[in-house]
Amino acid sequence: MSYNYNNNNNNYDNSAYQQQQGQGYAAPPPQQQYGGYYDNNQYQPPQHQPPPPQSYQYQQQQPETYYPPPPPPADGSGYSAGDFKGAKQYNRTPKFRDLWAALLFIAHLALYIVMAALFIRSLPSSAFKNSGNLNFTKDFYSWPTMIMWLIVLLTSIVFSVIYLGVLQMFAGQMLVISFWFSVVAMIGTGIYYLAAKIWFAGGIMLIFGIFYALMWFSWRRRIPFSKLVLETVCHITRKFPSIIVVSLLFLILQAGYSAMWSLSLAGSYKYMAKYQSCSTLTDRNGRQYQSCSNVKQILAWVYMVFSFYWTSSVILNVLHTSISGTFATFYFFEGAPGGYPTKHVMLSSLKRALTNSFGSICFGSLIVAIIQTVRAVLNSLRNQGGDNFGAEILICCIDCILGCIEGLVEFFNKYAYVEIAIYGKPFMQAGKDTWTLIKDRGVDVLINDCMIGNVLQMGAFLCAAVVALVAWLYITITKPEYNNSGSYTVPIIIAAFVIAMSMFMVLLKCIDSGAATTFVCLAEDPEVMARNNPRLFALVRETYPQVVRGVHARDYY
Repeated sequence: MSYNYNNNNNNYDNSAYQQQQGQGYAAPPPQQQYGGYYDNNQYQPPQHQPPPPQSYQYQQQQPETYYPPPPPPADGSGYSAGDFKGAKQYNRTPKFRDLWAALLFIAHLALYIVMAALFIRSLPSSAFKNSGNLNFTKDFYSWPTMIMWLIVLLTSIVFSVIYLGVLQMFAGQMLVISFWFSVVAMIGTGIYYLAAKIWFAGGIMLIFGIFYALMWFSWRRRIPFSKLVLETVCHITRKFPSIIVVSLLFLILQAGYSAMWSLSLAGSYKYMAKYQSCSTLTDRNGRQYQSCSNVKQILAWVYMVFSFYWTSSVILNVLHTSISGTFATFYFFEGAPGGYPTKHVMLSSLKRALTNSFGSICFGSLIVAIIQTVRAVLNSLRNQGGDNFGAEILICCIDCILGCIEGLVEFFNKYAYVEIAIYGKPFMQAGKDTWTLIKDRGVDVLINDCMIGNVLQMGAFLCAAVVALVAWLYITITKPEYNNSGSYTVPIIIAAFVIAMSMFMVLLKCIDSGAATTFVCLAEDPEVMARNNPRLFALVRETYPQVVRGVHARDYY
């Protein structure tokens, strides 16, 4: 039986299967040797057979026929063959998932735009005029400062593109370099702390650096697998250059939004000053003093911080979901007789992320934004807490707990968005199904053993360091009048460092998203990898045989 795809009407030619099932879905895969999905949406226990020998060669057993992925769920929710344009069909009628979250995000963004327009209009007009002299300016928000931030943005983009190119050419070498770079960074930081007589922090960093170096003997076995995954991801990004183009567009979008947000924050000081109220109080010594407060300004700042976190997270996660949809399409359709179901794979995936799945993306981003906003408020309270040591310890403990929760949620969300990109599920269901699938397949071991994150972290740090140096050189050479005392130097360097690191991660999202999608797709249907990437499949089968033996006594749907 053959399965051909017609690009004109976006429907599979699976009439024989439709006659048996009465549905328009693609046929399920055949019975697998090590257990898996079967017909009629029923899961059969895996056949208890011994694992393949270590000398297994996939090339001798390569399947001759393309088999579509497992059947759709019984609840009849999700995308259809014509609307999904991806690997699996989850329903014949696409639906807008978590619509309430999308509407709430749009309403919140509209309110922020109104606030930003009012705040930016309150800035002095001289701030946007070019005086022709870079150092003659008394205001931080001025034309020379905008030129500096433009240089910061351009440097970040250029460095990120260069690093991505180097990563494409020297994948394996970058894995080794990134490991030892982390070792040198930790030991160097420890030596610096000791030289600054910060004994405790210096000792801790040195101990961690030494132990990390000793872990090389156990971690080096991960390099062949990580290298092959990285090479696979880089190959797909070269095959679909639109991934890089869309990433650059989202990078520009994030940079423009950040610039508007910073200008609105600066304008809020002047605009909200009219709401300040002051009262005269008397201390215990009988001396009078003025106490001023501006509750509306504080609320406006909290809302702006929340809006920044939520909007930035939505921008990044829309890009992540779009890239994941592209990688999933490659995974399931590469080498299939009918080819790809759409001519513009990345654009189709982006369309789904901005329409049917947009609410689910907003929902997941909202959870992270709330946690980040609470942490920002706690840090502000801690900085203004004065000498209240007990309160500072309590705030520090709460912030630490929230930081751990934030890390878990972000890890959880990354793989949930992959399931959303493949199926179009609601956010909560996607997260639950993905996590259960990964755990039962044993793919969590692959995720832990993959060292791609080290390469990205090293690149982000190097990019941030280079851009921070450029910002320091600019402000040192131009010597603006507002920085005569040097009070702006450190904040500018820190801001440039953070901006460059965030921009690097946006552009290199194609690598991180590609690896995450590969792992989820492998958990969904490992046999497909045997067709489109036999080298990686053979390595996974030899090193992690539990991943390709089938799901153990569980039906996810």
